[in-house]
Amino acid sequence: MEHERRLPVRGVDGAAPEPKRRKVRKGTRSCWECRRRKIRCLYSSEDAAICVNCESRGTNCVSQEFADEQSSAPDRRVTQRLGRVEEMLEKLVEKIMPDSYSSGKGRPSTSVSPASAAEVVDPEPVGSECPFSVGKPPMFEVLAPLRKNGKAPAAPCPSVADLPTPASSQHEPAALGPKYTQVSKTLHELLPCQQDIDAIAAASPATNFVISFFCRYRDIVSGKTEDPSLICVIPPSTSHPTVLARRLMQLTNCIQQIQPTTPLRLVTTESTRCLMAKFVTVVTELVAYSDDLIGYGEGLETLTLISLYHGNAGNLRKAWLMLRRAISVAQLMGVDRLGDKPLKSADPAANPLTLIKAKSIWFRLNFTDRYLSLLLGLPAGTDDNSFLLDDPDDEPMDKLEKQHTVVMGAIIKRNSTKGDPSFGMTQAIDCDLEAAARSVAAEFWQLPPVDAVVDGGPAERIRAMTQLMLQMNHHNLLILLHLPFMLRDPKERRWDYSKATCVSSSRQLLRTFLVFRKMNKASNACRHTDYGALTASMTLLLGYLDPKLQARDQNTTLQRESDRGLIQEARDKLQQMADRNGDKLARDAACVIGRLLPLLNPDLMASGGGGNEGVGEVPAIHLEIPYLGTININPSAHAQTPQHDVQPHAHATPAPNINSNAKATSASIPVNQNDYVNFPAYPTPSHISQSAATEWSTPSDHPASTEGDQAADAPSFPMDLGHDTNVYTDFNSFAPVMQFEWSQAQLAHPELAAEADEWTFQGFDTTYFESLFSSGAQGL
Repeated sequence: MEHERRLPVRGVDGAAPEPKRRKVRKGTRSCWECRRRKIRCLYSSEDAAICVNCESRGTNCVSQEFADEQSSAPDRRVTQRLGRVEEMLEKLVEKIMPDSYSSGKGRPSTSVSPASAAEVVDPEPVGSECPFSVGKPPMFEVLAPLRKNGKAPAAPCPSVADLPTPASSQHEPAALGPKYTQVSKTLHELLPCQQDIDAIAAASPATNFVISFFCRYRDIVSGKTEDPSLICVIPPSTSHPTVLARRLMQLTNCIQQIQPTTPLRLVTTESTRCLMAKFVTVVTELVAYSDDLIGYGEGLETLTLISLYHGNAGNLRKAWLMLRRAISVAQLMGVDRLGDKPLKSADPAANPLTLIKAKSIWFRLNFTDRYLSLLLGLPAGTDDNSFLLDDPDDEPMDKLEKQHTVVMGAIIKRNSTKGDPSFGMTQAIDCDLEAAARSVAAEFWQLPPVDAVVDGGPAERIRAMTQLMLQMNHHNLLILLHLPFMLRDPKERRWDYSKATCVSSSRQLLRTFLVFRKMNKASNACRHTDYGALTASMTLLLGYLDPKLQARDQNTTLQRESDRGLIQEARDKLQQMADRNGDKLARDAACVIGRLLPLLNPDLMASGGGGNEGVGEVPAIHLEIPYLGTININPSAHAQTPQHDVQPHAHATPAPNINSNAKATSASIPVNQNDYVNFPAYPTPSHISQSAATEWSTPSDHPASTEGDQAADAPSFPMDLGHDTNVYTDFNSFAPVMQFEWSQAQLAHPELAAEADEWTFQGFDTTYFESLFSSGAQGL
């Protein structure tokens, strides 16, 4: 066995022999491996014996103080292995393609010895420059560069001389061809000038958010994210296209979230809207759909940032499509199996300590995908919940967000079941949401003061924004979970908990939304909060179709006026955003809320409409759903059914204690923003029977309906989503409170991924009312 000279390799214990040292410049501390790769040699600490790069690759870390004598032996071993591989492949090709082999069967077998493996010469082409001509099998020419020690073949065959080793392929991109070199130049020319980039970074409050979007909150707290100032650094024109594309999309999202009151002076004469549209279009065409370029960490970031831009612009369908591509690419890269390892980077100058971790970006992709799928009524991209595994270093907000992701997937599965939504599954999901609410401290559910956040630093602002968005997401999930059961038969008490939860969560979501929009006034920033506000407003208003909320006692009247003020304030906020930003989505959302506001009028609800004589008839409220039809709401239908007086329920208070039996009074209806201090989390289904009987029960002087009465009485909220036009389902000869009218004119759907200017709600409204109408009592 050949004795090889052992090099002074530094190990973890620092033990090494005393070899001959070389003279190096004072202060130099780097290894031969990093020098060969032409990357910066970094150490995690002053006492570290192995650099970060060698530790991540598992390679020997040899200081430049010692001679580098390690290259010759590995080269000989590689040559020997390649010789054996070539010999086996030539024999294989000879058996598979005997007719294309010019030497035929009489050719003596070629034995490639290790010593002469590098001296094998290819046979010359026969009368043609085509590498696949007769006399040479395809594999023979493919391996020619390897036998020539890396020399490129004369024929135009794709060269594999620079095939990366498994270790280097984790962090080094392949060399760019002429085609992609031109792509890099095009993207580099698209970048704004340095002065404009500095102005954008200074004006946008989203710089820290964009940089830390793929990081866990614990990494943000510990400072393990990229320096936000790096967003102002222009990559060189020779950079990989995904590195340039990521920078363009980071700048695009920063421009998108600049506040309307913040002055922005740019050298370019183009408007910011045109700049964003141009950046997104070019990056999408040149990089996002290029399978050869996108397989790096920067590629996944680019795809997700494009989706984030479309989501904030209201283009939910384009955002969903781009995110699905990101998930598919991530699965091909094995991101879902890499755990806490960093993704391979296309930027050789990237800091290994701040590279995006596979676990973090996989969670972010699933969270965003499930949220968009829930809004659009589409299936989730994956069922993988491995990110929920306990991580002792996770912050409470990280854990809460992960639990929300699992709950979103469960609601999507519940909604996709055929027939009536499973109430048992709904109860189980409600238990999960309660556990999620209890996993954080009670102080988390308090609304942070606006002034303290505005005047605070970036860390305080990120924490406050994250806290508010998690609160809104929690309440939104509760609404969407119980929405199919909100308009069930009011005589059946088993639905009371779902009705109370929808109403209470709607109030809390609207209060949180108003605080959030005082901090962030840009309509294209955190667009999901606007969808949540619209969902809460419609749910709270439609909740007043229930006879129990139409009582005229003092407590119910005070609560109704409080709700009116809350909803009107949310509508006015959306209208202000529409006027200030020229935002069509905010304007249409405010219009929908305005159309439903009459439902808070008790006189309208109590009017005796629909009678044969037409006395006191009140016209129905009409909501036109684009590309679906018209929703007709007839509040006066309740006047034809005898109703008894009801007491107000405990959920009339904005911060109810579900587990207590105390009844609401006028003094227990706070209107301040900090009424969530005593939030006891949400009740489990085990509390449903007790709390529902307390909150939504009839007074003691009115006997409860028996099972026979319930069977004989018709449900109060029937819905027919069939294709018959202007047909009311007959329940005791009374018209239903809500009725869907199919319109043939609505069949002209827009393009599959039309933008918000052409299709405002993108099908979000259709999904909402389909979930609400699944409470049609025909199946009960």
